[in-house]
Amino acid sequence: MRRFYSRLGNIEEKKNKRKALFYVLLCLVSLILLIFFGLPSIVKMAAFLSDLRKSTSSVEKNDVTPPAPPKLDGLPEATNKNSIDVQGSTEEGATVKIFSNDSEEDVIADKDGRFKLNINLKKGENKIAAIAKDLAGNESQKSSEEIIIFDEESPKLDISSPENREFFGSKQRQVIIKGITEEGSTITVNDRFVFVEDDGTFAYATTLTEGDNNFNIKAVDQAGNSTETSLILKFSS
Repeated sequence: MRRFYSRLGNIEEKKNKRKALFYVLLCLVSLILLIFFGLPSIVKMAAFLSDLRKSTSSVEKNDVTPPAPPKLDGLPEATNKNSIDVQGSTEEGATVKIFSNDSEEDVIADKDGRFKLNINLKKGENKIAAIAKDLAGNESQKSSEEIIIFDEESPKLDISSPENREFFGSKQRQVIIKGITEEGSTITVNDRFVFVEDDGTFAYATTLTEGDNNFNIKAVDQAGNSTETSLILKFSS
């Protein structure tokens, strides 16, 4: 038993001697570097030893936290273009899967977490959403669904009154241009905005001047499609 403990003591003593020798050599090297190369070399040596310690430290546990759902930038309710850029933000380097109706496409987020993908639209309603997968393979929940209407048809525009004709006297000088357009569209008369009711009807009151009175009526729907018509109302006092 005494021999066993004696052997352990010898082993421990040898380890201590090796450690002591290592630190003596380290001090000598540091002193030589300080004499010949100055303080910056000592700093670099210390940084090297620090990195060496970090490299031998245990690896961190795997990331198991899923990222937040991608945040999509605001999309228009309607458009007359057959494709659109879907863009937004997520974690840096994450893979973003964008769902558009029945199709799926992937895009990688940049160093700022930004992503952009151009997708094709079908006529009518298009549903768009996205999920993100981080570098560790964790997948987010699906983002809130956005709906875009692809519409390339011009809105209807009918003028119910008055017709192109001539007006006489002070009693006929005041006229009201009435009509109907597509719900949600805007109306301008000679570039002036006119209030449109929920059912698409509108009315614009004006005063005629002597001679020809030209009116350009324009309807623009939510997708940006437009329809124009004109009136020429003659007035004689």
